[in-house]
Order: sequence, then structure tokens, then C-alpha cells
Amino acid sequence: MSVLYGRITAGVWATARAFGLLLSLALPGQAADRIVAYTGYLPPLSIDEQRKGIAVELMGLIAEAAGLEFDIRFAPWKRAQLLAQTTPGALVFTLARSKERQGKFEYIAPLIYTESAFVTIDQPLDSFDKAIKTGKLVGVHLGSWRSRMLKRAGITNFTEIPSAEQMGAMLETGRIDAWYTMSLRAGYMFRQLGYDPKRLVFGAPVTHGVQWLAANKSIDPHMRARLAKAVSKVWRDPRYWQIVDRYAG
Repeated sequence: MSVLYGRITAGVWATARAFGLLLSLALPGQAADRIVAYTGYLPPLSIDEQRKGIAVELMGLIAEAAGLEFDIRFAPWKRAQLLAQTTPGALVFTLARSKERQGKFEYIAPLIYTESAFVTIDQPLDSFDKAIKTGKLVGVHLGSWRSRMLKRAGITNFTEIPSAEQMGAMLETGRIDAWYTMSLRAGYMFRQLGYDPKRLVFGAPVTHGVQWLAANKSIDPHMRARLAKAVSKVWRDPRYWQIVDRYAG
């Protein structure tokens, strides 16, 4: 009996060691229910490791609702998208939807809805046509869907800038005439940079956007459904709007 028990025990340990090895070799985006999630420096949605941001805090609620752990990694936005695209099982947020990106990512669920406008410190710009007629130099985030929107609208007098901090400073010092961005972002950045947000002139919203949680094409369908269910639960959580209001104020 002791010999048989010893054989069974040895077999159990061998199976456990093999299972542990499989976990250690699992795809980097999905091992052991800890998922890599990429985002950019996109204040106030994603700010940085210390200050977090609206979407980063929402991802914490989603992790809680799904019973998962997220390894959130920041990178310049274009690089963050490339990393998510090439890391099996990885997530990416906050991503606007486009035909080009549709073939690169699996869209899971909307995280937050946003309005974008031309922000100036003099006369309001309420439309793409007015921006064209005035000839104002418009700043827009490098690699963003907003830069593509400007091109589609026929605006040629614009410059792509890597960070919101730079664009806020450029608007304040007159190096750009207008900033095409989320209204929420402009006010937040002016406060963070020590400028007076009351100086900002917000044009009427010219576009409305949806910032998505998306994933690498290899994501398991069950994990995708699990995440979508968690996002739906977070939308009904009263903490959702508490987070948004904290950054908007």
C-alpha cells in the first residue's frame, strides 16, 4: 500500500510541476489571470504611474469586477498601440474606434464617452469650416484619431504634438492658435500647468468620441466576454462618476 501511495504521490507532484511549467510559459498577456494592459500618456484619462487618471482608475474597478489583475504599462501612445498589437493576449485603453484599428484589435467595451472641440484663448471656433476660414494653427495629439479627423475635414494648417503638456504650454504662449482636443483634457492640463483655465475659450463640440477597452487579436473569447461583463458592471457602479468628477473638477 505504501509503495502504491508513493507512486500516486509522485505522479501528483509530477503533474503539478508540469502544470506550473505550463503557467510559466503561458502567453505574456494572459498568464495566471494577470493581464498586461497598455495605455498612453493621455491626461486626464491616462496620466502616469503615480497620478493614474480616469481610465486607469476605471480599469481598477474592472479588475475588481472581473476578478483579475492588470499589469498596466504606460508608453507614448503610438508605441503603446504597437506593443498591444504585438503582445498576445494584451489589452489597450483608451482606444478610439476606426476602420484601420478594427483589423488590428478586438474591441471589448466602451470605457468613457468624450466631446472634442477647438480650444483657444480668444475667439471661439465652433466648426471645422471656421477653423479653415480663420487659418489658425491647430495643435493635435500625435498619432491620434483627431489628427485624422482634421485631415478628413480638409484642415491642413495643423501640427501634431507628442504630449498634452506641450500643447497646453504652446497654447498659453501663442505658439499654436487652437488646440483640438477633449474639452475635459484642456481644462485639466491648464490647471496642472499652473495656468488659469478661465482664459480658455471652448468652441462647440465638433466631434463626439468613444474611448474603448480593446485587446490583441489573440484574446481568448471567454476572457473577452468576462471583461465585457465587468465593464458593464462598472458603468452601473456609483464610483464611476465619482472618479470622472474628481478629475473634471
